[in-house]
Amino acid sequence: MTFVRIVLGALLVVLALVVAVPAIVLVDLVSGGTGLGLCPQGLGLCDSGAYAATELLIVLAGIVIVLGMGIAACTHLLRRSRST
Repeated sequence: MTFVRIVLGALLVVLALVVAVPAIVLVDLVSGGTGLGLCPQGLGLCDSGAYAATELLIVLAGIVIVLGMGIAACTHLLRRSRST
Protein backbone atom coordinates (compact mmCIF):
# COMPACT_ATOMS: atom_id res chain seq x y z
CA MET A 1 0.00 0.00 0.00
CA THR A 2 3.02 2.26 0.18
CA PHE A 3 2.96 2.45 -3.61
CA VAL A 4 -0.65 3.69 -3.56
CA ARG A 5 0.29 6.38 -1.02
CA ILE A 6 3.19 7.50 -3.21
CA VAL A 7 0.92 7.64 -6.26
CA LEU A 8 -1.68 9.57 -4.24
CA GLY A 9 0.94 12.10 -3.14
CA ALA A 10 2.20 12.50 -6.70
CA LEU A 11 -1.35 13.03 -7.98
CA LEU A 12 -1.97 15.69 -5.33
CA VAL A 13 1.24 17.52 -6.24
CA VAL A 14 0.40 17.43 -9.95
CA LEU A 15 -3.12 18.65 -9.19
CA ALA A 16 -1.76 21.58 -7.18
CA LEU A 17 0.58 22.49 -10.05
CA VAL A 18 -2.19 22.29 -12.67
CA VAL A 19 -4.46 24.49 -10.57
CA ALA A 20 -1.64 27.02 -9.97
CA VAL A 21 -0.63 27.41 -13.65
CA PRO A 22 -3.37 29.91 -14.62
CA ALA A 23 -2.56 32.08 -11.61
CA ILE A 24 1.16 32.02 -12.41
CA VAL A 25 0.49 32.98 -16.05
CA LEU A 26 -1.82 35.81 -14.97
CA VAL A 27 0.68 37.21 -12.47
CA ASP A 28 3.42 37.06 -15.12
CA LEU A 29 1.24 38.89 -17.66
CA VAL A 30 0.20 41.59 -15.20
CA SER A 31 3.80 42.22 -14.16
CA GLY A 32 4.79 42.87 -17.79
CA GLY A 33 5.96 39.40 -18.74
CA THR A 34 4.96 37.17 -21.62
CA GLY A 35 2.66 34.90 -19.63
CA LEU A 36 5.17 32.06 -19.84
CA GLY A 37 5.19 32.39 -23.62
CA LEU A 38 1.44 32.79 -24.03
CA CYS A 39 1.78 36.37 -25.33
CA PRO A 40 5.32 36.83 -26.71
CA GLN A 41 4.91 40.58 -27.31
CA GLY A 42 3.27 41.22 -23.94
CA LEU A 43 -0.32 41.77 -22.87
CA GLY A 44 -0.89 44.88 -25.02
CA LEU A 45 -0.15 43.08 -28.28
CA CYS A 46 -1.48 39.66 -27.33
CA ASP A 47 -3.37 38.18 -30.27
CA SER A 48 -5.04 34.98 -29.22
CA GLY A 49 -7.79 33.16 -31.05
CA ALA A 50 -11.45 33.60 -30.25
CA TYR A 51 -11.63 30.27 -28.46
CA ALA A 52 -8.22 30.23 -26.77
CA ALA A 53 -9.61 30.82 -23.27
CA THR A 54 -12.36 28.25 -23.74
CA GLU A 55 -9.91 25.69 -25.05
CA LEU A 56 -7.57 26.30 -22.11
CA LEU A 57 -10.47 25.98 -19.67
CA ILE A 58 -11.64 22.71 -21.21
CA VAL A 59 -8.14 21.21 -21.21
CA LEU A 60 -7.44 22.24 -17.61
CA ALA A 61 -10.87 21.04 -16.45
CA GLY A 62 -10.29 17.70 -18.17
CA ILE A 63 -6.92 17.31 -16.49
CA VAL A 64 -8.38 18.19 -13.09
CA ILE A 65 -11.21 15.67 -13.57
CA VAL A 66 -8.81 12.88 -14.54
CA LEU A 67 -6.53 13.68 -11.60
CA GLY A 68 -9.55 13.78 -9.29
CA MET A 69 -10.64 10.36 -10.50
CA GLY A 70 -7.14 9.04 -9.83
CA ILE A 71 -7.16 10.54 -6.34
CA ALA A 72 -10.58 9.04 -5.65
CA ALA A 73 -9.39 5.62 -6.83
CA CYS A 74 -6.30 5.79 -4.61
CA THR A 75 -8.29 6.80 -1.55
CA HIS A 76 -10.80 4.02 -2.27
CA LEU A 77 -7.96 1.49 -2.43
CA LEU A 78 -6.48 2.79 0.82
CA ARG A 79 -9.84 2.63 2.62
CA ARG A 80 -10.48 -0.86 1.27
CA SER A 81 -7.07 -2.12 2.39
CA ARG A 82 -7.58 -0.74 5.92
CA SER A 83 -10.95 -2.45 6.35
CA THR A 84 -9.58 -5.93 5.62
